[in-house]
This record gives sequence, structure tokens and C-alpha cells, in this order.
Amino acid sequence: MASPVPTPDFPMRRTCPFSAPAEYRELRDTQPVAPVSLWDGRSAWLLTRYDDIRSILRSSSISSQTRRPNFPFLSESDQAAKLQDESLQRMDGPEHSRRRRLLIPFFTVHRIEALRPTVTKLVRELLENLVTKTPPVDFFAEFSLVVPSTVACELLGVPYQDHEFFQEKSAVRISRTATPTEITEATDQLLDYLGGLLDARTADPRDDVMTFLADHVTNGDLTREDALMDANLLLLGGHETTANVITLGTMALLENPDQLARITSGEVTVTNAIEELLRITSVTHSNAMRLALEDIEVGGRTIPAGDGFIAAVSAANWDESVFPNPEVLDVGRPEARQHMAFGYGVHQCLGQALARMELEVVLEAVFDVVPGLRSAQPIEQLRFKDDSAFYGVHEFPVTW
Repeated sequence: MASPVPTPDFPMRRTCPFSAPAEYRELRDTQPVAPVSLWDGRSAWLLTRYDDIRSILRSSSISSQTRRPNFPFLSESDQAAKLQDESLQRMDGPEHSRRRRLLIPFFTVHRIEALRPTVTKLVRELLENLVTKTPPVDFFAEFSLVVPSTVACELLGVPYQDHEFFQEKSAVRISRTATPTEITEATDQLLDYLGGLLDARTADPRDDVMTFLADHVTNGDLTREDALMDANLLLLGGHETTANVITLGTMALLENPDQLARITSGEVTVTNAIEELLRITSVTHSNAMRLALEDIEVGGRTIPAGDGFIAAVSAANWDESVFPNPEVLDVGRPEARQHMAFGYGVHQCLGQALARMELEVVLEAVFDVVPGLRSAQPIEQLRFKDDSAFYGVHEFPVTW
């Protein structure tokens, strides 16, 4: 009699920054909708096929509301952070649509493109300042994190001089090893800080998101708590994810000089290269967690109503049926834009146009201003953020 196959634990560890956990490929081939064990002993379903993930994330029979019984969490800290998050990303149905529509005017292509000259100036000044320093220099801290943090502050109306505070508190909120008490303290401090800004914008309006949110609180479209939660979401999502793509994307090109040459020679457009870098880095590597509201048929299995599941968008981004040779960086990949790095369905990233613009500006400038850029440390010696909701490195020392 054969022994029962053990249920694998989730999340699964990435052993290479530019490929998925090895278990994803095996599960995709043998059990594309598989039971997995979570940190608290509960189980959930893990989906690893591209088509199945697209199908379930566009279903109206799923929920993002973390307070529903049996919603899946990645760790005790993940549970603590998400139970305190009542932003639009935790909403379903009409309420989610209403909250999202309120913010769309700040993320239109026209508004984002109007920011491009400012972002270009910022990026080039940062790079020019970088090369005045004595190497090795931490590319992540001195450049990657500064670009999206500055842009997010400008868009929201958050003083950039406070960036160390909100980066520190945001890092606690996305850590899988922080205690619930630490999560609560960081959340309260962030919301208190944003509450002060909201009050300031009510008294002294400006052309920024905080003023926009303050106006909607005043006219009754949002509660004060809703406004603070959405501001917190935009502040966190506006810098950490993009900073990690900048760093990992730069690292990937340095590891693949032939692909970098295709960009710098003009053979491949920066736009297409960005899509491939988003795909292969997949920094939101453990999303998306949802709950089935009804029985859902997917991948030859039935996910019963009330069961939690993980639609692993990073697994979708390395699905061989959609992306041939997925572990190979191909900046000219014709299907690159089919990736799900920004999620899929009604909850896909609201700020994706902003992230794409920032990444394009960075890629157009970084190897132009610093043509001799190279890693000062073997990739095997770098410390990766396996314990964070967003994959990346703690530091990336470079020289030139």
C-alpha cells in the first residue's frame, strides 16, 4: 500500500531570485490545484497554472475580505497586518468598485505622463550623485528605494523628510516575522501620522491625494478611517514593490549582459524589457489569497465554498505553457506583457501605470549615467527578503 503524499507547506522558498520555487513546476504538472498547509495548521488550496489563476481571479464568487472565517494567511504577522487593513484591497463588490473609482483620477495615463519629466530629472540627479560616492554603494538604499518613495510622497502629499519613518513602519507591516504587537504599533503610528496630514490638508488644501481624500471625507463619500486606510495602502504599495523591481531588474540585467546589450543597442524597446523584468522578478511572490464564496470548479478540482486558496501569480508568471523557458530572461519576449505581476481581476494594482513609468525612466537612465555599473558582491552572498510579503534584497552593493 502506497504511503500518503504529505501536504506541502506554504509559502515555498525561492532558491533563485529569477525563478519560482521548484515545487511550483512539479505541482503544475501533477496537481495544479493542490492542498497546502499553512503556518497555523489549517489548509488551503494552491493554484499554480496560469489559466486556472486567471479564471478564478475574475470570478465573482471569491472574496478578499480577511475577516471572513477561514481566510488564508501566510503567517501570524500576515494575519495581524491584514486584519487591521480595511483599505479598498480588502473590499468586495460594489463597495470595492466605489472606493477604487474615487482614486482613479490620480492614476490616469495622462496624469502619470505629466509626472515623467519630474521623475526623469530625479532619477538622473540621483544617479549622478551616486557616482560621486566611494564604492561599494548600496544601490537599493541610495537609489532604488529613493525613486518610488519620492514619487509616492509627491503624489500623496507626504513630506519626503519623513520617509525613514514610513519606510521603517511599512517594513514591519510586510514582515512575516514581526509580532502581532509590533504590527499593531506600526499600524497605529502610520495611521496617526497620516491622520495628522489629513487634518492639515483639510485646513490647507493642495493638489495631492491627501487633499483629495480629505475632500471626500468632508463631503461624506469616505469615512475618516476609510481615507486613512487607503492612504496607507497607496503609501506602502507606492514604494516597496517598485523599489524591489528596480533592484532585482538591474541585478538581472547585470547577470545577463547579452540582454542588457539588446536594450542599450535599441534592438529591444525599454517598454517590452520592463514587462519581462516585471515577470521574471515577480516581487509579490505569495499573492493572491482569497476565499471561495461558492463551490468553484477549476483545474479539474472543486474548491468548496468557505475554503481559502492562494492563486500564486508568481507561479503563473513562470508557467511554461504561456512563457516558454520561463527562467530565461528574454527582454524581447513577445508574450511578456501577459504577466500577472500586478495581479489580475478587479483587485489588480491601481498604480501599475505609475510603476511602469518609473521603471521605464530608470532603465533608460541607469546604464547611460553609470555605464560601468556592476555588482560588488556575488549574487549568492546577497541577503534576500524571504521573510517579507514583497520579494527583494536587503541591500545591493554596487561599484562601477
